[in-house]
Amino acid sequence: MAHHIVIPIIIILVLVIVLIATGYISDPIIDIPSFAIVGFLTYRIFYVIIKTRKRNLYSYTGKIGKALEDIPKGKEGYILIEGEYWRAIAEEPINSGDEVIVVGMQDLKLIVRKNKNNEVII
Repeated sequence: MAHHIVIPIIIILVLVIVLIATGYISDPIIDIPSFAIVGFLTYRIFYVIIKTRKRNLYSYTGKIGKALEDIPKGKEGYILIEGEYWRAIAEEPINSGDEVIVVGMQDLKLIVRKNKNNEVII
């Protein structure tokens, strides 16, 4: 649906008609496109802000990484994911150099397990 485009256009048109009727717009050829452009840009800025507030930009669940050290089950160790070093808690014993997959996050530690059969969690 195009309601996210139609609603701002209607609001802008109503605003322009009110401004013309009250005499605040002296030269409609310049003012109307200016209001339309400013109104549309303002709408898009708020639309993007509202949509991105719901996103978790730091979600690592499903990402593939590499173990940098041996990590016993239930213990902590370091892994490398997307060029970043993370502390991780292993769900199963992991050897240094094993490919791991992130299954969750606890505080600032990633919960990982071995990546078997090149699986991907979405």
